[in-house]
Amino acid sequence: MTAKAWIRARLDAVRARDLRLVGALLAIGLLAIVFLKIGNEISEGETDRIDRAILLAFRNTPSDPIGSPDVEAAVMHISALGSGAVTTLIVVIATMFFVLAGRWRYALLMIGCAVGTLVAMSLLKGFYERPRPTVVTQLDPPGGLSFPSGHSMISAALYLTLGVLVARALPTSRLRVFAVLTGAFLTMIIGLSRLYLGVHYPTDVLAGWTAGAAWALVCGVLVQVLGRRGIKDVPVPDPSEGA
Repeated sequence: MTAKAWIRARLDAVRARDLRLVGALLAIGLLAIVFLKIGNEISEGETDRIDRAILLAFRNTPSDPIGSPDVEAAVMHISALGSGAVTTLIVVIATMFFVLAGRWRYALLMIGCAVGTLVAMSLLKGFYERPRPTVVTQLDPPGGLSFPSGHSMISAALYLTLGVLVARALPTSRLRVFAVLTGAFLTMIIGLSRLYLGVHYPTDVLAGWTAGAAWALVCGVLVQVLGRRGIKDVPVPDPSEGA
């Protein structure tokens, strides 16, 4: 490769990286605007009617959800995928894996994603102080406030982040798309499970998805910045090279 071709390749790489960064920042801004819009609407009571209508759509009667007891049990298990206990376990295992693999930026990303989500969720719930739904009987009575949905926010931040990290290690675009879509699918069904259980309004879930996705993007941008400032992944030697 000539010097001119090498320089051109480096410039193309920088431009591609910067475009990705700009795209991520624009997406974060858009998600923040959507979240603030939802928060403003619920503060003014503009979403009460549609929130109640959607919750009741999951019920035969306000106290009787659609489906058999087995369906109810299955939905509760799905909802648990966004619980503090399960997501904490996943974060700990993923962080340990990345540390052992020498992927320090990924390990920092997992820690930052988890801690930041919990702090942001606590602050947002305290700011909006929205009570839990009373229009239907809650199947899994939780404590605390309703907006935004913690399960939805945590699952969006965690499973989308993991999906992207897994995708980066996969060899084909088909597998990479599948990994990201799997994270998105888990995020979606966890949020919907909270509606079925009657513990959140639809706008709580939508806001949780929005805030979680925004925070996942913020963490990804921070990891890129750390990489530029010298915090690199440690290359792990291939055992086959010494054979």
